[in-house]
Amino acid sequence: MNSEKLKKYVVWCNQRHQYYGAEDNVQNTKHFNSLEEVKDMLIDYHFDIDKEDHKALYKMAPIKIAEMFDWEVREV
Repeated sequence: MNSEKLKKYVVWCNQRHQYYGAEDNVQNTKHFNSLEEVKDMLIDYHFDIDKEDHKALYKMAPIKIAEMFDWEVREV
């Protein structure tokens, strides 16, 4: 059995000065279990951008998406 702890993440919004977590109510301090969960949340959250730009997000790394929209991904 692998004893290495799994990494957990939260996302800080620099514009709103608050943490976002992985629950249905996106404004909480719960954690994400993977960077892929972070990526999914960021893509869902930014649904209102240009259609082609939105499609491009799926090809980007989660950290790059966060930086593009002025978010910070933090390990907890």
